[in-house]
Amino acid sequence: MTRLGRARAMGLAVLAVALLGGGAAACTTSGSDASPPTTGDRSTTTSSARPSTTTTEAPTTTTFPGQAPADVAPADPKVADVADPVFDGLGDPRIDVSHYAVEVTADPSKPGISGTVAITLQPRTAKALKSFTLDLKGPEVSEATIGKQAAKVSVDGDQITVTPAKALRPGKEVTLELRYAGTPEPGEFPALGVPVGWQADSLGGWFTMSEPSGTSTWVPVNDHPSDKATWTITLDTPKAVTGIANGRLTSSKVVGDRRQWVWTTDHPMASYLVLAAMGDYDLVQREGPGDVQVVFAFPKGVPEASRKGFDELDAILAFYSDTFGAYPDDDAGAIVVATSLGLALETQTRPLFGLDAVGDGKTWALAHEVAHQWFGDAVSPERWSDLWLNEGFATYADWLYRAHLGEDIDVLASADAGREPSGLAVTDPQAAATFDGSVYEGGARALHALRRTIGDDAFFEVLRTWFAEHDGGNATTAEFEALAEQVSGKDLKAFFTAWLDAPKQPQMPG
Repeated sequence: MTRLGRARAMGLAVLAVALLGGGAAACTTSGSDASPPTTGDRSTTTSSARPSTTTTEAPTTTTFPGQAPADVAPADPKVADVADPVFDGLGDPRIDVSHYAVEVTADPSKPGISGTVAITLQPRTAKALKSFTLDLKGPEVSEATIGKQAAKVSVDGDQITVTPAKALRPGKEVTLELRYAGTPEPGEFPALGVPVGWQADSLGGWFTMSEPSGTSTWVPVNDHPSDKATWTITLDTPKAVTGIANGRLTSSKVVGDRRQWVWTTDHPMASYLVLAAMGDYDLVQREGPGDVQVVFAFPKGVPEASRKGFDELDAILAFYSDTFGAYPDDDAGAIVVATSLGLALETQTRPLFGLDAVGDGKTWALAHEVAHQWFGDAVSPERWSDLWLNEGFATYADWLYRAHLGEDIDVLASADAGREPSGLAVTDPQAAATFDGSVYEGGARALHALRRTIGDDAFFEVLRTWFAEHDGGNATTAEFEALAEQVSGKDLKAFFTAWLDAPKQPQMPG
């Protein structure tokens, strides 16, 4: 995520809400070479797309390097919430979800939604699990089954407790099917003061802002980044309305006066990265570099000049692939929603931009949001206190790209005109200051200081190894520190204490 204040300082033109007619964007590829050391082909591949209909069967999955091994320590059966120092009360550590197959029916003219979801999960406890929780705000569950047996559902605030007819055996995969309906209840984002969750755009459509806990406003979910899963999302809309979600569009079919849009992602995804949108959109689809399917979604009437700001996507993908490792997914692109947000958001495979983030031939924050596909999406934080592994890394990746285009990265690192830090340490974000300069620029400066301390070869080896080893999973600050010491052969404890754990950072190493 990035906030919009910097765009105005850069003199970026703001798109008016009075939309003009426009066509599809024609994208170009930069032929210039990346300045950091390049990397070879990615050693893992993703599986083929799932069938184009919602299924309750456990899907065939690909194991990614970063997914947790089978012998992880069992969860405490009495602890129903993930212990997170920043956003507590989210997620249940006792279950491991591997797949969500969700179908949501909605109409832009009506506030309510209805849906079904099949959740493939297994207990992480050492003993049989008698009950577990999911996050849900607004809609109510009317039916729940596990296998062919009914399950009991009770409501406690923004969570539901599911009690199976029989306790679930440890490590045994089951499918929970839920039917639900109601009106989503978006909440206020404590760090930015904007709604989070399922909400209306300025032209009568719907879209989701999911970070940090918005997905649970429209689907029951284990809403914490530590539990990543693959998704099949079916959006049932009026026939003239377009439905957009993460991943690859595998089906679009008319059923009576409605249309079903089926989107699939085979790369594990944290719940805060999930996207759903419905409205009057143009879908612009083409092949990108390396057989990546590129999909852009623009509100109808967004002018060609504003769409052209996304022409840079291929060049950014090529640069980051050379620098960090091959693009981690088989889908890419972006969505522009029909409202002004004051920020851009790194939804997986399809970053989300408001109308105020696109301008005449330039898209604000595109390089930053695309960098999240490596850092934040492919490699996700284990806890929200590890958020700098997302935002500090994406900020530094943006600096690398700008340096590739001719800017001085030392100037960017020493005098970046970003948000003022809150006075918190990089590794101590708090809910009210989660997305401030300490996490973004502070995290990026820590990376630049590390580069100066261990040298370019070791530094870029650290970044490539970090991505390769944790792709598809979660990671912590302690793991990054250990990797940097391992690759560089240096004792970096004092360095990381000074740059990550102190509220004021030292001078940049010479």
